[in-house]
Amino acid sequence: MNNISLDSAILITGAGGGLGKALLASLRKKGYKNILTPSRQVLDLLDPKAVANYFSEHKPQVVLHLASVVFGLLGNLENQMRSLVENTQINSNLFSAINENPVDYVFFAGTVAAYSYPYVQVPLQEADFFAGLPHGGEFGYAMSKRHAYAYLRILAETKRVKFTYGVFTNLYGENDRFNENSGHVIPSLIMKAHRASQAGQPFYVWGDGTAQRDFLHFEDAAEAVVLCMMSDASSPLINISSGVAATIRELTGLIAQEAGVTDVRFQSDKPVGIQSRVVDNELLTTLGFSQSISLQQGIERLYKWYSENVKEIRV
Repeated sequence: MNNISLDSAILITGAGGGLGKALLASLRKKGYKNILTPSRQVLDLLDPKAVANYFSEHKPQVVLHLASVVFGLLGNLENQMRSLVENTQINSNLFSAINENPVDYVFFAGTVAAYSYPYVQVPLQEADFFAGLPHGGEFGYAMSKRHAYAYLRILAETKRVKFTYGVFTNLYGENDRFNENSGHVIPSLIMKAHRASQAGQPFYVWGDGTAQRDFLHFEDAAEAVVLCMMSDASSPLINISSGVAATIRELTGLIAQEAGVTDVRFQSDKPVGIQSRVVDNELLTTLGFSQSISLQQGIERLYKWYSENVKEIRV
C-alpha cells in the first residue's frame, strides 16, 4: 500500500471539472484534510515558471493529474495540433516540476483514445495498449497522453516516484462541459435532447446507433482513482471503466425517455468514430472496484441536473 496518510498534501489538477469535483468530494468524505485545488488563475499549467514556483512553495506529496485540453469526437478532429501541443506542454511543465520537487505518488488521467488501433481485441486489455499507434481521429490528443507515460516511467526509475497511469473510458456526470459540436457524446446528446424537447422538434443523433461504448460516471471514476492511490498494484497502467458495453441507440433511448422525446432520428451520414470501444476492467476489480451507478441511473441524474442548471452550464 502506498504511504499516503489523511494529512498528506494532495494536489488535484483539473479540480474544477466534473471528475475533479467528484474526486475532491470523495477524498473529503474519506477524511483527507490537506487537499490543494488551485484554479487556472492560481496555477497556469501552461506556464512552466508558475508550475515550478507552485511546487517549490506548496510541496505536494501526492499529485492527481486530471487537467488537460480535451474535446469530443468532432473537437478532436478539428483541433489535432492544439491538443498535441498544449497537452504536451501541460504534462512537460508538471513532470519537470516533480523532477525538481519529487512527490510520493502520481495518478495520471490517461485516455482510452490512446490505445493502439486497429484493436488487438475487444474488450481492450492493458497488455495491448502500446501494440501500435492510436486511431487517427484523436491522434494528437492520444499521443500527448501516451507521451506522459515516458515521464512517469523515468520519474519512477530516477526519483522513486510511484505512479498509476489510469486509462479512462468515456466519463460523464454532473459538472461536465456541454457543447453540442465539440463535447463528449453523453453531454452532447443530453443537450440536443433537451433542446428538442423544449422546441417540440426531432432529436437528431449522429450515426446509425450501432456503435458501442463503455461509460462510467464521474463518481465511480473518482472512487477508482482513490483505490489506485491507496493500492500497490502490480501494473502501473490500469483501465478505469465499467466493463459494460452500451450501444449509442441504447444510450439515446435512455436520454430520450428522460427528455420525453419520441421522434429520434439517426443520421447515418455523420461521423461515428470507432465502431466498438469497450474496456476490460478486470485489473481494477481486483483492487476492490465495483460500479455503483448504472448507466440508466446516471442518465436519470444527469438529465435532471442539466435541466435544473441549463443556464449555468459549462461549455
